[in-house]
Amino acid sequence: MPAMLEGDQPMKREELGDTIYNIESEKTPVMRMLPTGKRPNQMLSEWPAQVYPKRGYKGTVEGTDISSFNSTGREKMQNYAMWLRTEGWRVGKLANLTVAAGVQRNERGKQAADDALILAQMGERQILSLMDLQTDNGTTNAYQSRAMFVFLQTAAQSLLPVPADLRPASGANYTGTLANFTPAQLEAMLEISSIAKKAPVDLFAPVGIALKSQMSSWTQRSDDEANKTAIEATNMNANDKKLIHVVNTFEFDSGMVKTVPSYFLITDNDTGEDTDYTKRSGLFIDLSMWEKRWLQAPTGFKQPEQSGGPRGYHDQVMVLVCKNPLGQNSAQISA
Repeated sequence: MPAMLEGDQPMKREELGDTIYNIESEKTPVMRMLPTGKRPNQMLSEWPAQVYPKRGYKGTVEGTDISSFNSTGREKMQNYAMWLRTEGWRVGKLANLTVAAGVQRNERGKQAADDALILAQMGERQILSLMDLQTDNGTTNAYQSRAMFVFLQTAAQSLLPVPADLRPASGANYTGTLANFTPAQLEAMLEISSIAKKAPVDLFAPVGIALKSQMSSWTQRSDDEANKTAIEATNMNANDKKLIHVVNTFEFDSGMVKTVPSYFLITDNDTGEDTDYTKRSGLFIDLSMWEKRWLQAPTGFKQPEQSGGPRGYHDQVMVLVCKNPLGQNSAQISA
């Protein structure tokens, strides 16, 4: 008996996927959490920071007048803004007219949206890098903005350095190995920050995933015993058959740290690729001491269509402001 079978159907419509599956996170948490300050007027931004001097406290003899006077001073902090621009996007004339799997409207919209996301990731990588400030010489060197790790250095930078009395004290930053980063190390760092602030600190910590795992493992062993016997101290939910081994908050007498995983720390500034530091390093920062200031917020531009298809790019001009580096820490770990 004749019948229409699946193989006999002419002009069958191709089955297309309804989405594009992306395995990479689109989150840029540090840039999103930074407060936005007022718009600067120049590429070089300057702002005052203050440390109160210590004074003696002897008694005052009756009848004596003040013969010399003093005042509190302020130091000048500086940073250059930085122009970040994507490599741009372009879609062929025919590619924009045809339907691609996972693209709901047109290829132009998809490529433009992807380009905007790439710019956000470029900005996140920059502020979490080892990049120091640089002036534009009109030929090979562009303006560069000082990044977080460099603001928190204990040594002086070569150009427009952070004033000496505003730099974190020696020991505030950790540069040893991942295996040797223990609760005692973190507590010592927080103690230095607490002394500088004259109060316990409350720090937000974007850390690489290996460093975060190392810190979560602190609840499983004791590093104070001579033989360092492993101690199992995890949460077990018997009903759900779930083992929980995550620690996000660490509290000491000198302060508190709340960690979040970050995947953009100390990447290669030429390629954006991970380095040996990326998954092992971390920042311990006071968000109230940082701002992003836009000369131009992230903006999309369309370029003239030159018969080959639509094209455009995204860019931004931003300066990172560290109001005062004291009371903050970093861990720059490569192994």
